[in-house]
Amino acid sequence: MVQTMETWIAADRSALADYYGQHFLASALPVAEDLEAIPKDRIRTALTRATIPTQKREYHKTRHAPDLLQRIDPDLVRRRCRMCHRLFEVVDGLIRAA
Repeated sequence: MVQTMETWIAADRSALADYYGQHFLASALPVAEDLEAIPKDRIRTALTRATIPTQKREYHKTRHAPDLLQRIDPDLVRRRCRMCHRLFEVVDGLIRAA
């Protein structure tokens, strides 16, 4: 189950590193293959730790998430987040059926 969209954002370290630039701490992010199994509080804490030393400062949902959601690699997110993969499958099936 998707607990928070930040799980999908955290799945793509490269997009985060590109967005936040210098001093981004990728090592603060969880390395688990199934990120959706990690509680949302841990995901948010990890994003805060990873981003606070950057020029853009601490991750902020309304200021940063729209840009980040455009940058993340959907294939990478689908591999690390089962329910994201499932959502895409269902939507694709509905589109094909229409």
